[in-house]
Amino acid sequence: MDDSSAVRAYHASILEEDGHQVEFADNGYEGLEKFCAADYDVVLVDINMPRMHGYDMVRAIRSNERGQKVGIVVVSTEADSKDMVEGYKAGADLYMVKPVKPEELKRVCIMFSRTKGEGNDTGEGA
Repeated sequence: MDDSSAVRAYHASILEEDGHQVEFADNGYEGLEKFCAADYDVVLVDINMPRMHGYDMVRAIRSNERGQKVGIVVVSTEADSKDMVEGYKAGADLYMVKPVKPEELKRVCIMFSRTKGEGNDTGEGA
Protein backbone atom coordinates (compact mmCIF):
# COMPACT_ATOMS: atom_id res chain seq x y z
CA MET A 1 0.00 0.00 0.00
CA ASP A 2 1.25 3.43 -0.85
CA ASP A 3 -0.49 6.76 -1.04
CA SER A 4 1.16 7.46 -4.40
CA SER A 5 -0.29 5.71 -7.45
CA ALA A 6 2.96 6.37 -9.33
CA VAL A 7 5.02 4.56 -6.67
CA ARG A 8 2.52 1.68 -6.60
CA ALA A 9 2.72 1.33 -10.38
CA TYR A 10 6.52 1.49 -10.34
CA HIS A 11 6.87 -1.19 -7.66
CA ALA A 12 4.25 -3.33 -9.38
CA SER A 13 6.07 -3.17 -12.72
CA ILE A 14 9.30 -4.32 -11.04
CA LEU A 15 7.60 -7.25 -9.32
CA GLU A 16 5.41 -8.28 -12.25
CA GLU A 17 8.49 -8.32 -14.47
CA ASP A 18 9.93 -10.81 -11.98
CA GLY A 19 6.82 -13.04 -12.26
CA HIS A 20 4.91 -11.95 -9.15
CA GLN A 21 1.19 -11.33 -9.06
CA VAL A 22 0.51 -7.89 -7.62
CA GLU A 23 -2.56 -6.28 -6.07
CA PHE A 24 -2.96 -2.66 -5.01
CA ALA A 25 -4.74 -0.86 -2.24
CA ASP A 26 -5.23 2.90 -2.11
CA ASN A 27 -5.34 3.11 1.67
CA GLY A 28 -4.78 1.06 4.81
CA TYR A 29 -8.39 -0.06 5.26
CA GLU A 30 -8.61 -1.31 1.70
CA GLY A 31 -5.28 -3.09 2.13
CA LEU A 32 -6.47 -4.79 5.30
CA GLU A 33 -9.70 -5.86 3.59
CA LYS A 34 -7.75 -7.36 0.70
CA PHE A 35 -5.40 -9.13 3.09
CA CYS A 36 -8.34 -10.69 4.95
CA ALA A 37 -9.92 -11.87 1.67
CA ALA A 38 -6.92 -13.61 0.06
CA ASP A 39 -3.59 -15.28 0.75
CA TYR A 40 -0.38 -13.35 0.18
CA ASP A 41 3.29 -14.15 0.59
CA VAL A 42 4.41 -10.54 1.02
CA VAL A 43 2.69 -7.29 1.91
CA LEU A 44 4.46 -4.00 1.19
CA VAL A 45 3.21 -1.22 3.43
CA ASP A 46 3.86 2.51 3.36
CA ILE A 47 3.72 4.30 6.70
CA ASN A 48 1.92 7.45 5.59
CA MET A 49 -1.35 6.26 4.09
CA PRO A 50 -4.86 7.69 4.15
CA ARG A 51 -7.60 6.21 6.36
CA MET A 52 -5.26 3.89 8.30
CA HIS A 53 -1.65 4.53 9.23
CA GLY A 54 0.83 1.92 8.06
CA TYR A 55 1.85 0.94 11.60
CA ASP A 56 -1.80 0.30 12.46
CA MET A 57 -2.22 -1.81 9.35
CA VAL A 58 0.84 -3.91 10.24
CA ARG A 59 -0.52 -4.45 13.76
CA ALA A 60 -3.92 -5.45 12.38
CA ILE A 61 -2.37 -7.94 9.95
CA ARG A 62 -0.23 -9.46 12.70
CA SER A 63 -3.30 -9.86 14.94
CA ASN A 64 -4.82 -12.18 12.30
CA GLU A 65 -3.74 -15.85 12.38
CA ARG A 66 -2.67 -15.72 8.70
CA GLY A 67 -0.81 -12.52 9.48
CA GLN A 68 1.71 -14.50 11.49
CA LYS A 69 2.94 -16.21 8.32
CA VAL A 70 3.07 -13.38 5.78
CA GLY A 71 6.16 -11.29 5.16
CA ILE A 72 5.54 -7.64 5.91
CA VAL A 73 7.91 -5.08 4.44
CA VAL A 74 7.58 -1.40 5.25
CA VAL A 75 8.67 0.78 2.32
CA SER A 76 8.67 4.41 3.39
CA THR A 77 10.30 7.80 2.95
CA GLU A 78 10.50 7.99 6.75
CA ALA A 79 14.21 7.32 7.32
CA ASP A 80 14.56 8.23 10.98
CA SER A 81 15.59 5.41 13.33
CA LYS A 82 12.51 6.03 15.51
CA ASP A 83 10.30 5.28 12.49
CA MET A 84 12.18 2.08 11.79
CA VAL A 85 11.93 0.99 15.42
CA GLU A 86 8.19 1.71 15.38
CA GLY A 87 7.81 -0.36 12.20
CA TYR A 88 9.56 -3.33 13.78
CA LYS A 89 7.58 -2.93 17.01
CA ALA A 90 4.37 -3.01 14.97
CA GLY A 91 5.44 -6.35 13.47
CA ALA A 92 7.26 -5.58 10.22
CA ASP A 93 9.86 -8.10 9.10
CA LEU A 94 11.86 -5.52 7.20
CA TYR A 95 11.98 -1.73 6.85
CA MET A 96 13.19 -0.23 3.57
CA VAL A 97 13.67 3.47 2.85
CA LYS A 98 12.55 4.89 -0.50
CA PRO A 99 13.75 5.02 -3.13
CA VAL A 100 14.20 1.25 -3.17
CA LYS A 101 16.47 -0.24 -5.79
CA PRO A 102 14.58 -2.63 -8.10
CA GLU A 103 16.96 -5.54 -7.44
CA GLU A 104 16.59 -5.09 -3.68
CA LEU A 105 12.80 -5.13 -3.96
CA LYS A 106 12.91 -8.30 -6.06
CA ARG A 107 15.28 -10.04 -3.61
CA VAL A 108 13.15 -9.13 -0.63
CA CYS A 109 9.98 -10.45 -2.24
CA ILE A 110 11.68 -13.69 -3.25
CA MET A 111 13.05 -14.04 0.26
CA PHE A 112 9.55 -13.87 1.76
CA SER A 113 7.84 -15.97 -0.92
CA ARG A 114 6.76 -19.46 0.10
CA THR A 115 7.96 -21.11 -3.11
CA LYS A 116 10.65 -19.09 -4.81
CA GLY A 117 10.65 -18.33 -8.48
CA GLU A 118 7.18 -19.58 -9.36
CA GLY A 119 5.33 -16.29 -9.85
CA ASN A 120 3.90 -16.26 -6.34
CA ASP A 121 1.13 -14.03 -5.14
CA THR A 122 2.76 -10.93 -3.79
CA GLY A 123 0.40 -8.68 -1.91
CA GLU A 124 2.04 -5.50 -2.94
CA GLY A 125 0.97 -2.11 -1.91
CA ALA A 126 3.68 -0.15 -3.46
